[in-house]
Amino acid sequence: MIRLTTAGESHGEYIVGILEGIPSHLKINIDFINKKLYLRKKGYGRSERMKFEEDKFEIFSGIDENFVTTGAPIGFRVLNIDFLINKTKRYSTSPRPGHVDYSGSVKFDFENFYLSSERRSGRLTVLDTIAGAICETLLNELGIKVYFSVISIGKIKIEENIIDKIENLFEEILSSDLFIPIKEIEEKMKKEIDKAKSRGDTLGGSSVIVVKNIPPGIGDYNNYLENLDGLLSQAVISVPSVKAVEIGDGVLSSILFGSEFHDEFFISDNKIKRKTNRCGGIEGGVSNGEDIVIKIYSKPIPTLMKGLKTVDFENFVEIESKYVRSDILAIPAVTLVAASRISIVLANEIKKKFGGDTIFDLKNSFNNYLNSRRRFWQK
Repeated sequence: MIRLTTAGESHGEYIVGILEGIPSHLKINIDFINKKLYLRKKGYGRSERMKFEEDKFEIFSGIDENFVTTGAPIGFRVLNIDFLINKTKRYSTSPRPGHVDYSGSVKFDFENFYLSSERRSGRLTVLDTIAGAICETLLNELGIKVYFSVISIGKIKIEENIIDKIENLFEEILSSDLFIPIKEIEEKMKKEIDKAKSRGDTLGGSSVIVVKNIPPGIGDYNNYLENLDGLLSQAVISVPSVKAVEIGDGVLSSILFGSEFHDEFFISDNKIKRKTNRCGGIEGGVSNGEDIVIKIYSKPIPTLMKGLKTVDFENFVEIESKYVRSDILAIPAVTLVAASRISIVLANEIKKKFGGDTIFDLKNSFNNYLNSRRRFWQK
């Protein structure tokens, strides 16, 4: 089983991850991980912390001197530069609306409302990004590719469907400050971010993640806990700020007739194909061989410069929440983290299905499966 366990806090000295279940002999590309970490930090509207956090990671177990996995748990850690700069203790007697401050403090009986946010902070998604990059490396060995793009920020959105073009547009997407492949729309979005900042406000947005070359048969329909769409949805909606997840055209499905929505089969050049992919590559909790398409919707960051109404629990009076340094917008980083979580889930599902102590064993089993099932998509 491939599983990520984390430790550490947003303003602690280190954040630490342990990634279990990665087979041996997988070559880890350090540059690939660093690129993902860089993409997570960049973005228009990010907080000042992104400018000084270096996100340098150290892998201290599970790989050899040539950066090849050994089959043991992969341990890694990242130093928080903020800890070195600001060593003052954070304490608050008033919860910030939209954060975990209140609900987490009730759960664990904290007087300090900041304690819960130390673990729910977006800072810890650095660990998801590192683990996701390792899992994406495993997926790439099998020819599986993960793409993503921001679709909307506030009320401004890309009107055209870019899902079918996302592979060709991906370099443009990655070079954009907002993961937007259309320059004119990106500029409109930046102006909207500037407007929100001048008002002391924040913005949310939406995005799409597309996974290509996943074979049919991943996931399980026998137990709802093993449904692939359920596993992916849980992993994505638990990313900080994500409030809704859509598989394929899930929202549209609620207003269409069945004859309009479902993905019909047809034959072309002795191959079985689909006319559409409205189900987003998953039917009955199992992948069907089409692209997996997941759309996510992120709320505005709940820390506003102008503050929100709250209560000081020490004096039991109504006050405005205190401003704590934060982003104006986080949807680009949220999208990358969601894609990382998706890579972890898919790597785990593939490892469960095909097994293998080494990457060679896993690839052989994977290819044998494809050969044994080829009659389902090709005469």
